[in-house]
Amino acid sequence: DREPFTLSRMESYIGVMIDDLVTKGTQEPYRMFTSRAENRLLLRQDNADTRLMGKGHKLGLVSDKVYDRCLVKQGAVTKEIKRLNTTKVVPNENGRGLTSKLGIVNLKNPTTLAQLLKRPEISYDQIIKTFNGASVSQLVGEQVEIQIKYEGFIQRQIQVVANQSKLENQKIPADFEYEGIPGLSCEVVQKLEKIRPSTLGQASRISGVTAAAVSIIMLMLKRPVRI
Repeated sequence: DREPFTLSRMESYIGVMIDDLVTKGTQEPYRMFTSRAENRLLLRQDNADTRLMGKGHKLGLVSDKVYDRCLVKQGAVTKEIKRLNTTKVVPNENGRGLTSKLGIVNLKNPTTLAQLLKRPEISYDQIIKTFNGASVSQLVGEQVEIQIKYEGFIQRQIQVVANQSKLENQKIPADFEYEGIPGLSCEVVQKLEKIRPSTLGQASRISGVTAAAVSIIMLMLKRPVRI
Protein backbone atom coordinates (compact mmCIF):
# COMPACT_ATOMS: atom_id res chain seq x y z
CA ASP A 1 0.00 0.00 0.00
CA ARG A 2 1.25 3.45 -0.92
CA GLU A 3 1.05 6.43 1.36
CA PRO A 4 -1.35 9.18 0.21
CA PHE A 5 0.24 11.49 -2.34
CA THR A 6 -0.01 15.15 -1.34
CA LEU A 7 1.19 18.27 -3.12
CA SER A 8 1.64 21.08 -0.63
CA ARG A 9 0.93 24.76 -1.28
CA MET A 10 4.69 25.31 -1.10
CA GLU A 11 5.38 23.27 -4.22
CA SER A 12 2.38 23.59 -6.54
CA TYR A 13 -0.62 25.75 -7.39
CA ILE A 14 -2.98 22.79 -7.16
CA GLY A 15 -1.68 22.39 -3.61
CA VAL A 16 -2.59 26.03 -2.96
CA MET A 17 -6.07 25.49 -4.37
CA ILE A 18 -6.80 22.33 -2.38
CA ASP A 19 -5.45 23.84 0.83
CA ASP A 20 -7.55 26.99 0.34
CA LEU A 21 -10.71 24.99 -0.33
CA VAL A 22 -10.13 22.88 2.78
CA THR A 23 -9.19 25.68 5.18
CA LYS A 24 -11.30 28.54 3.82
CA GLY A 25 -14.35 26.64 2.60
CA THR A 26 -16.47 27.26 -0.48
CA GLN A 27 -18.94 29.90 0.66
CA GLU A 28 -18.34 31.80 -2.58
CA PRO A 29 -16.90 30.97 -6.03
CA TYR A 30 -13.18 30.15 -5.85
CA ARG A 31 -10.76 31.54 -8.40
CA MET A 32 -7.17 30.34 -8.62
CA PHE A 33 -5.04 33.48 -8.73
CA THR A 34 -1.25 33.38 -8.50
CA SER A 35 -1.56 35.99 -5.74
CA ARG A 36 -3.09 33.30 -3.51
CA ALA A 37 0.33 31.60 -3.30
CA GLU A 38 2.62 33.21 -0.74
CA ASN A 39 5.62 31.44 -2.30
CA ARG A 40 4.86 32.21 -5.94
CA LEU A 41 8.46 33.20 -6.63
CA LEU A 42 9.26 29.49 -6.35
CA LEU A 43 6.12 28.33 -8.19
CA ARG A 44 7.18 29.56 -11.60
CA GLN A 45 6.22 28.13 -14.97
CA ASP A 46 9.86 27.76 -15.98
CA ASN A 47 10.74 25.45 -13.06
CA ALA A 48 7.61 23.27 -13.07
CA ASP A 49 9.58 20.31 -14.41
CA THR A 50 12.22 20.67 -11.69
CA ARG A 51 9.56 20.87 -8.98
CA LEU A 52 7.23 18.11 -10.11
CA MET A 53 8.86 15.78 -12.64
CA GLY A 54 10.55 13.67 -9.96
CA LYS A 55 7.25 13.15 -8.15
CA GLY A 56 5.52 12.19 -11.39
CA HIS A 57 8.28 9.71 -12.23
CA LYS A 58 8.08 8.14 -8.78
CA LEU A 59 4.34 7.63 -9.24
CA GLY A 60 4.82 6.08 -12.67
CA LEU A 61 3.22 9.01 -14.52
CA VAL A 62 6.44 10.13 -16.23
CA SER A 63 8.50 7.77 -18.37
CA ASP A 64 12.20 7.13 -17.76
CA LYS A 65 13.03 8.78 -21.08
CA VAL A 66 11.22 12.02 -20.24
CA TYR A 67 12.61 12.09 -16.71
CA ASP A 68 16.15 11.51 -17.97
CA ARG A 69 15.78 14.55 -20.25
CA CYS A 70 14.71 16.57 -17.23
CA LEU A 71 17.76 15.44 -15.26
CA VAL A 72 20.05 16.29 -18.18
CA LYS A 73 18.57 19.79 -18.33
CA GLN A 74 18.99 20.27 -14.58
CA GLY A 75 22.59 19.10 -14.82
CA ALA A 76 23.29 21.52 -17.67
CA VAL A 77 21.79 24.42 -15.69
CA THR A 78 23.89 23.59 -12.62
CA LYS A 79 27.05 23.25 -14.70
CA GLU A 80 26.53 26.56 -16.50
CA ILE A 81 25.74 28.46 -13.30
CA LYS A 82 28.94 27.09 -11.77
CA ARG A 83 30.91 28.21 -14.83
CA LEU A 84 29.51 31.73 -14.66
CA ASN A 85 30.26 31.93 -10.93
CA THR A 86 33.88 30.84 -11.38
CA THR A 87 34.83 32.64 -14.60
CA LYS A 88 36.26 36.08 -13.83
CA VAL A 89 36.88 39.13 -15.96
CA VAL A 90 40.13 40.84 -14.98
CA PRO A 91 40.25 44.67 -15.11
CA ASN A 92 43.06 44.82 -17.68
CA GLU A 93 42.98 46.20 -21.20
CA ASN A 94 41.36 43.08 -22.64
CA GLY A 95 38.81 42.77 -19.82
CA ARG A 96 37.80 46.42 -20.04
CA GLY A 97 37.49 46.10 -23.80
CA LEU A 98 35.07 43.19 -23.45
CA THR A 99 32.97 44.74 -20.69
CA SER A 100 32.74 48.02 -22.62
CA LYS A 101 30.67 46.10 -25.19
CA LEU A 102 28.16 45.55 -22.38
CA GLY A 103 28.07 49.25 -21.54
CA ILE A 104 30.38 48.94 -18.52
CA VAL A 105 33.00 51.67 -18.52
CA ASN A 106 36.25 51.41 -16.55
CA LEU A 107 35.95 48.01 -14.85
CA LYS A 108 37.85 48.34 -11.54
CA ASN A 109 37.74 44.93 -9.83
CA PRO A 110 37.85 41.29 -10.94
CA THR A 111 34.22 40.37 -11.63
CA THR A 112 32.59 37.02 -12.34
CA LEU A 113 30.31 36.55 -15.31
CA ALA A 114 27.50 35.81 -12.85
CA GLN A 115 28.00 39.21 -11.21
CA LEU A 116 27.80 40.85 -14.62
CA LEU A 117 24.61 38.93 -15.41
CA LYS A 118 23.00 40.17 -12.21
CA ARG A 119 22.96 43.66 -13.71
CA PRO A 120 19.44 44.39 -15.00
CA GLU A 121 20.67 45.78 -18.31
CA ILE A 122 22.73 42.69 -19.22
CA SER A 123 21.21 39.49 -20.60
CA TYR A 124 22.55 35.95 -20.73
CA ASP A 125 22.73 36.11 -24.53
CA GLN A 126 25.00 39.17 -24.27
CA ILE A 127 27.29 37.34 -21.85
CA ILE A 128 27.55 34.36 -24.22
CA LYS A 129 28.23 36.51 -27.29
CA THR A 130 30.77 38.74 -25.55
CA PHE A 131 32.77 36.04 -23.76
CA ASN A 132 32.37 33.15 -26.23
CA GLY A 133 30.50 30.97 -23.77
CA ALA A 134 29.49 27.36 -24.18
CA SER A 135 26.48 26.68 -26.35
CA VAL A 136 23.43 25.59 -24.31
CA SER A 137 19.78 25.19 -25.23
CA GLN A 138 17.40 28.12 -24.98
CA LEU A 139 15.54 26.48 -22.09
CA VAL A 140 18.78 26.00 -20.16
CA GLY A 141 19.85 29.57 -20.89
CA GLU A 142 16.54 30.98 -19.66
CA GLN A 143 16.75 28.98 -16.44
CA VAL A 144 20.35 30.05 -15.85
CA GLU A 145 19.48 33.72 -16.31
CA ILE A 146 16.46 33.56 -13.99
CA GLN A 147 18.33 31.74 -11.23
CA ILE A 148 21.29 34.12 -11.30
CA LYS A 149 19.39 37.40 -11.68
CA TYR A 150 16.89 36.60 -8.93
CA GLU A 151 19.21 34.56 -6.71
CA GLY A 152 18.85 36.83 -3.68
CA PHE A 153 15.05 36.87 -3.82
CA ILE A 154 14.87 33.12 -4.45
CA GLN A 155 17.17 32.30 -1.52
CA ARG A 156 15.10 34.47 0.83
CA GLN A 157 11.94 32.71 -0.34
CA ILE A 158 13.57 29.31 0.22
CA GLN A 159 14.44 30.36 3.78
CA VAL A 160 10.84 31.43 4.39
CA VAL A 161 9.62 28.06 3.10
CA ALA A 162 12.11 26.26 5.36
CA ASN A 163 10.69 28.12 8.36
CA GLN A 164 7.12 27.38 7.27
CA SER A 165 7.99 23.71 6.83
CA LYS A 166 8.47 23.36 10.57
CA LEU A 167 4.73 23.92 10.99
CA GLU A 168 3.83 21.90 7.89
CA ASN A 169 5.82 18.91 9.15
CA GLN A 170 4.11 18.96 12.55
CA LYS A 171 1.29 16.46 12.10
CA ILE A 172 -1.97 16.63 14.05
CA PRO A 173 -3.54 13.23 14.80
CA ALA A 174 -6.91 12.69 13.14
CA ASP A 175 -8.51 12.01 16.54
CA PHE A 176 -6.92 14.99 18.30
CA GLU A 177 -9.39 16.57 20.74
CA TYR A 178 -9.50 20.37 20.71
CA GLU A 179 -12.38 20.73 23.11
CA GLY A 180 -11.23 21.32 26.65
CA ILE A 181 -7.81 22.72 25.74
CA PRO A 182 -7.20 25.77 27.96
CA GLY A 183 -6.78 28.99 25.99
CA LEU A 184 -8.75 27.97 22.89
CA SER A 185 -11.94 29.95 22.33
CA CYS A 186 -15.20 28.23 21.43
CA GLU A 187 -15.03 29.75 17.93
CA VAL A 188 -11.52 28.38 17.32
CA VAL A 189 -12.47 24.94 18.66
CA GLN A 190 -15.54 24.80 16.39
CA LYS A 191 -13.50 25.67 13.30
CA LEU A 192 -10.76 23.18 14.13
CA GLU A 193 -13.29 20.42 14.83
CA LYS A 194 -15.07 21.14 11.55
CA ILE A 195 -12.01 21.36 9.26
CA ARG A 196 -9.78 18.88 11.10
CA PRO A 197 -6.41 20.22 9.82
CA SER A 198 -3.77 17.55 9.30
CA THR A 199 -0.81 19.81 10.20
CA LEU A 200 -0.10 22.87 12.31
CA GLY A 201 0.64 24.78 9.11
CA GLN A 202 -2.83 24.06 7.78
CA ALA A 203 -4.37 25.00 11.13
CA SER A 204 -2.56 28.36 11.05
CA ARG A 205 -4.25 29.23 7.73
CA ILE A 206 -7.79 28.71 8.98
CA SER A 207 -9.59 32.02 9.25
CA GLY A 208 -9.95 33.01 12.91
CA VAL A 209 -7.26 30.65 14.23
CA THR A 210 -4.68 32.94 15.81
CA ALA A 211 -0.94 32.43 16.18
CA ALA A 212 -1.51 32.09 19.93
CA ALA A 213 -3.98 29.25 19.32
CA VAL A 214 -1.46 27.48 17.07
CA SER A 215 1.19 27.80 19.79
CA ILE A 216 -1.18 26.26 22.34
CA ILE A 217 -1.91 23.32 20.03
CA MET A 218 1.82 22.87 19.42
CA LEU A 219 2.45 22.65 23.16
CA MET A 220 -0.35 20.12 23.59
CA LEU A 221 1.08 17.97 20.79
CA LYS A 222 4.46 17.91 22.54
CA ARG A 223 3.01 16.70 25.81
CA PRO A 224 3.69 13.03 26.55
CA VAL A 225 0.79 10.69 25.92
CA ARG A 226 -0.69 9.24 29.10
CA ILE A 227 -1.47 5.55 29.03
